[in-house]
Amino acid sequence: MDDAEKLMALYPELEYKFEPIMPKVQKGLIVKDVVYLNPDQTPEELTCTVAEEIGHYLTSVGDIVDQDSLEKCKQERRARDVGALMLVTPYDIIDCFDNGCQTIWECAEHLSVTEKTFRTAVKWYARKYDGVITEDKHTIWFRKDGTMSVYKSLI
Repeated sequence: MDDAEKLMALYPELEYKFEPIMPKVQKGLIVKDVVYLNPDQTPEELTCTVAEEIGHYLTSVGDIVDQDSLEKCKQERRARDVGALMLVTPYDIIDCFDNGCQTIWECAEHLSVTEKTFRTAVKWYARKYDGVITEDKHTIWFRKDGTMSVYKSLI
């Protein structure tokens, strides 16, 4: 079972349909309890799309396709944040560090997510934790520009 299928299995109340006629620029769309997915995506893009659409399911209210109000933009951001946080945890970031990843691209590849999703998670952690979180002798410095530094204490 791949990562997208694992996410889908966590929310069996949703129906997932691959829709080949979706515009190339649209990766996914949720209408009530049906998630429409563009099949023309890499496995990493598909995983991130499924997570974001689940984020919409958990947080959004009403039709927010047209981003014509501040409230709709906030709902879109909240759903993206929730989706990104499903896929990138502080423990995942520490795992990237422990496995020698040095760039955002390497971290995204290691976690099988898109760079955009990885950056979204890092920016959320920067807003939430005001830049620093410590886990298991690791200190992660999150920066608002979407970058971070990880340090490991030897003591």
